[in-house]
Amino acid sequence: MQSCLAFTQRLLDSAFATLADNLKGVTLEEALFVPPGGYRSVIGTIKHAAGWSHAYRSYAFDSSPMSWYALQWPHGLRDTILKSQVYLDDLVQWLRQSHELWQQNLARVPDHELDQPRPVHWGVTLPLFEIVLTIAHHHVYHAGEINQLLSIYRQEAWEEGEEVEENNVSGEGHRVVPPWKQAAA
Repeated sequence: MQSCLAFTQRLLDSAFATLADNLKGVTLEEALFVPPGGYRSVIGTIKHAAGWSHAYRSYAFDSSPMSWYALQWPHGLRDTILKSQVYLDDLVQWLRQSHELWQQNLARVPDHELDQPRPVHWGVTLPLFEIVLTIAHHHVYHAGEINQLLSIYRQEAWEEGEEVEENNVSGEGHRVVPPWKQAAA
C-alpha cells in the first residue's frame, strides 16, 4: 500500500492530467472562443485555474504567501489577456509550473503532516490534504468546462456511440471517436 503522501500526490497528478489533456492541441482561435451568451473562454479558464493553483500553493507553503493580486502573472497581466499564441503557451506553462511547484512542496511533507492546518487566502486554515483536494477538484471542474467550450466550438459530441440525446439535441453526425476506441478498431 502506498503512503498517504504518495496517494495525495497521485490524486493531484491525476486531476492535473485531466486538465492538461483537455489543452492538448488547442489552437489560439479555440482558446479565444466564447459561446453566445457566455463570459469565459478557454484562455480565461486556463488563466483562472493557474492563478488559483499558484495562490493556494503559496498560502499553504510560502512563509510570505502571495495573494491573487501579488502573483507573477504571465506578461504581468492579471485582468486582461493577449490574443497571441505566445501568451496562450505562456499560460499553459504557468499552469504546468503551478503543478510542478505543488509536487515539489508536497514531496517534502511527511505523511503525518498532511492533516495539519495550513493557511488559505480567505484567512482561515484547513488541513493540507483538504487544500490539495480543493485544487484537484478545481482542476477537474475546469477540465470539464474547457471540454465543453471546445465541443461547442468544434461542433462535436463527446464520444461516438453515445446515443443519449443531451438537452434534446441529437449528437448524430457530431461524434468523436476517443483514442482508446481508435486503437481497438
